[in-house]
Amino acid sequence: MSVRLDIGWLIATGLVSVRVAAAIALTPILGPATIPAAVRLFVAVGLAVGLVAAVPATASVAILASSPAALAVAAFGELMIGAAMAFGFLAAWGATQVAGRALDVQIGFGAAAVLSPTTQAPMPLLGTVIGMAAVFVFLAMNGHHVLMRALAASLASMPPGSFPFSLDWQALFAHSGVMFAYGLAIAAPVMFVLFLIDIAMAVMARSMPQLNVFVLSFAVKIVVGLMLLAATIRIAEPLFTALFERTFGYWERVSAPL
Repeated sequence: MSVRLDIGWLIATGLVSVRVAAAIALTPILGPATIPAAVRLFVAVGLAVGLVAAVPATASVAILASSPAALAVAAFGELMIGAAMAFGFLAAWGATQVAGRALDVQIGFGAAAVLSPTTQAPMPLLGTVIGMAAVFVFLAMNGHHVLMRALAASLASMPPGSFPFSLDWQALFAHSGVMFAYGLAIAAPVMFVLFLIDIAMAVMARSMPQLNVFVLSFAVKIVVGLMLLAATIRIAEPLFTALFERTFGYWERVSAPL
């Protein structure tokens, strides 16, 4: 009994694994550093095997086996495609962190931070809360399924081993603006009320100099800010929905460029 190894399928699976690994490892949902590397590798390879089954032909990539340099260039191209796919969610996630950092400074939590398991770097305290709410909405919208479908569509437009010359760079740069536009929209209601509190405190400081307004403002802004944040997150679902619909549109443009 002999076992025949399909070199084309093996190389295609390895290249697609690089694309999938870059797409899921750079997202705060599917690629946190707390998950063992072996598990993440198994998930990436398993998804790649399923995606390669939908590729019409893998024999064309078999020629890469004879050229290590060409294989390295192809792997780099797959890494770029996967990173471009991951950027869709990273930009949406960045909007929550922009909003969280702005609110941390306004409320008085600027010195507080929590360690992100994804980046191993400090994250805004309120940004973590807003980010968790955004993750719930993303999963409720089956965003992880949309990402898998986008990866499958990208194999048709950019087969394994092809350098991403047709990647829609204009969509990538345009999508980066959602970090600031939606971040401001998420934080705007709370920031506006906190601005009014600052004005009220300034008037009190002028009318009652004996009152320590600076210390009083910390307690007032923390209580009011947290109450408003709890109220606005409950009604922010349409905003998060619009944010992730922009992300889904970005994935559609990147995975199937014209």
